[in-house]
Amino acid sequence: MTLVPTIPLENANVSPSMPASRLTVTKGAPIEPEAALSDRKRLEALRHIELLDTPPEESFDRLTRLAAKLIGVPATFISLVDERRDFYKSCFGFGEPLASTRQMEGRTFCHYAIVSSGPLLIPDTMADPVFREVPTVQSLGVRAYAGIPLITDDGQAIGSFCAIDFAPRQWSALDVEILTELAASALREIKLRATVTEAEKQTRVAQEATRSREEVLAVVAHDLRTPLNFIKMGAQLIAEEPAAEGNKDLLERMQGAVELMSLLIADLLEVAKIESGRIAIEQKPLPVQTLLDDALAMLKPLAQRHEIQLVASAEAGLPAVLADYERILRVFSNLIVNAVKFSKSGDEVRLTATRGEGTVRFSVLDAGTGIAPENLERLFDRFWQADVNDRRGAGLGLAIAKAIMTAHGGTIGVSSTVGRGSNFYFDLPIA
Repeated sequence: MTLVPTIPLENANVSPSMPASRLTVTKGAPIEPEAALSDRKRLEALRHIELLDTPPEESFDRLTRLAAKLIGVPATFISLVDERRDFYKSCFGFGEPLASTRQMEGRTFCHYAIVSSGPLLIPDTMADPVFREVPTVQSLGVRAYAGIPLITDDGQAIGSFCAIDFAPRQWSALDVEILTELAASALREIKLRATVTEAEKQTRVAQEATRSREEVLAVVAHDLRTPLNFIKMGAQLIAEEPAAEGNKDLLERMQGAVELMSLLIADLLEVAKIESGRIAIEQKPLPVQTLLDDALAMLKPLAQRHEIQLVASAEAGLPAVLADYERILRVFSNLIVNAVKFSKSGDEVRLTATRGEGTVRFSVLDAGTGIAPENLERLFDRFWQADVNDRRGAGLGLAIAKAIMTAHGGTIGVSSTVGRGSNFYFDLPIA
């Protein structure tokens, strides 16, 4: 048996001109591989890459074909070794049925390769009393073997990149260099697959967590509606009583709180629909003035309670737009509520409509506190608020508006100056 000292595959430096005799550094009986085959950490590393029992892949098959061509051997393979068998992720030159089954149980030369101190080079399997008893000497006719251990980043030997010949062969330094470089390529591919697999797992976990959260939100929001409606009706009935005049301010605050909770529940339900893909957009031609007038009528009472003047204007001669009426009113509602929230008593919030290139741009302009430049990019993120202590919303309104506009195939954006107000705008296609 001939052994070469362990060389990290990515740093292999075997000179093609090195004499074959220089490769021989240790002679003697091979190390028995039983302990390594059943080593828990090694098996965990092997199973972590999730390549056992996977179908052939061109990225690996290309490497074994290239190895056979470059060093001139009849068969090459990438072997992954578990506690009971060799699984061939790729094999070239095998006959049937091994070419199809791609696995072999019992002792193989790859078992010795994973406990080798470096590339395992056997010029003549019949010349060694241990190696001549390996079953593949008879079943496959293996007379020469070269195996490069595949070592993971944490030092676990999961298999080997192998070449066999059916006649005795002195493995050259160039043979070892070629096999070592191709083994390094195989390891890089294995590492890439493991990274991709882990990323896919994390994505699935995140998606499942999102689905679970949205289901909970939908259930909670739905269950809150009934008691909230009861409170709303009760507050209205009390307000109609003559004796309620002394508690007018309290009742108004109660009604305001109920309306805010209603908006939050509507937002939660809308988020659940968006996340589950159940948001349905039914676009049809709608007059621009109708959208502005109805948005104004819907939100004017809210603005008046905050002593905010809500006005609307449209450029003359605007064509109809393609839109889902209820969804676009929801966008207006979220933008106007946001504008009112950050305006002060006596301010004006304006709704405008102007013509663009194949679109109509709707804007909601306020003269409120404005938005810091570093916060503009995150405004449309779900559950995000610049002030984490703000209890006037859940940070969902703008995210929902963006989702609705995306479903329309339209755009939404904002421009703002701190201390001078903001302009939230969205574009709808002309019908």
